[in-house]
Amino acid sequence: MKLFLDTNVVVDAVKFREPFVHAIVPIFEMADDGIHQLIISDLTFANVAYLTKKGMPLGEWYGLLDELRSNVQIATTGETSIDAALLLRAKDFEDALQYFSAKQAAADCIITRNKKDFYFSDIPVYTPEEFLLK
Repeated sequence: MKLFLDTNVVVDAVKFREPFVHAIVPIFEMADDGIHQLIISDLTFANVAYLTKKGMPLGEWYGLLDELRSNVQIATTGETSIDAALLLRAKDFEDALQYFSAKQAAADCIITRNKKDFYFSDIPVYTPEEFLLK
């Protein structure tokens, strides 16, 4: 399956945020085992870079980003997603961008901690815990 990860769950994994890390790490492990393909948007990659840099030595920080990059496919946001998100007029514009990036990447589902923010999605949306129970 192609799993599109929302920014919040990627940050949970990268920053080992308790208690959320325990549900997302097994999903990364399944991808390592070739069971699933993980997809994040370029916007998520930039957000993770921004949110993790503070207080981290430069070499360690780039190592973290290199590891993330080696585990995910990057879906572009681009004009199409931006235009579609503008037309959608969702409550949360960033989540609309994530959704349209997921659609362009032909994701099978979206994994997020904020399911309610994807009320407009025709792609199945799961929390990490729900996905693990599938």
